[in-house]
Amino acid sequence: MTAGAEDLRRRLAEACLVEDPPPERFGFEFASAARLLRFTAAVHRRWFRVECHGIETLPRGPTLLVANHGSHVLSWDGAMIVTSCLLAADPPRLVHGMAEHRLMELPWLGGVARRIGAADGRRETCLDILRAGGVVLTFPEGTAALRRRFRERYRLSRLGYGFMHVALAAGVPIVPVAVIGAEEEAPLVVNPGWLARLLRTPVAPLTPTLVVPLPVKYRIHFGPSLHFQGAPSPEAVTRNVTEVQRVLQRLVDHGLARRPHVFF
Repeated sequence: MTAGAEDLRRRLAEACLVEDPPPERFGFEFASAARLLRFTAAVHRRWFRVECHGIETLPRGPTLLVANHGSHVLSWDGAMIVTSCLLAADPPRLVHGMAEHRLMELPWLGGVARRIGAADGRRETCLDILRAGGVVLTFPEGTAALRRRFRERYRLSRLGYGFMHVALAAGVPIVPVAVIGAEEEAPLVVNPGWLARLLRTPVAPLTPTLVVPLPVKYRIHFGPSLHFQGAPSPEAVTRNVTEVQRVLQRLVDHGLARRPHVFF
């Protein structure tokens, strides 16, 4: 085993110790995750050449990451956030991506996602992970982001409200995460409804690159923690979600303004 692989396994083991009960209850498998993360780490370093900004401010306790969604075919943006938090955060964190339940039910893709730490994005599952001390990643734009046309890239769709109910119930901070690069990795050409029905998936985006993303340069910006308290009244939830959307869009715009080029 190479030194890099040994270091990854050490960091993964350290990250797993944070959660009580351990992450295996949702299908996580340490050996499988270590192998899969070696692959995503290679993509992280050599294909997307990911730069992380602000990750040093990531809270140590349970945290809810709220990110913009740009990857159309495979969730490379989610994989790069997960890999960044394992490789670049101090201490390393195991991030549980929340996926749409229909995607998690797909035989191969759902199984791979569970073994690396992803979970069904139901409210009860998110609360369980956060109360165990874990980190949850959610894309509250939902599948609307996967239908976004190329000319509308980096314009956030309306955020869902579920993540705010979770944050208030668990009493955890929200960290906005802006991913720059994902919306150019596989530009959307068409999203045929008949294909989505055939595949039994919420969307079926087709891109010029099929399943292989373009070697764009990723820049991931972790914003300051946002703290919300109080009863989850409809008015309070709406107000808080509007604030998160404003902050996240501003972080995305900031990342775009600082980017010198899509590919370098």
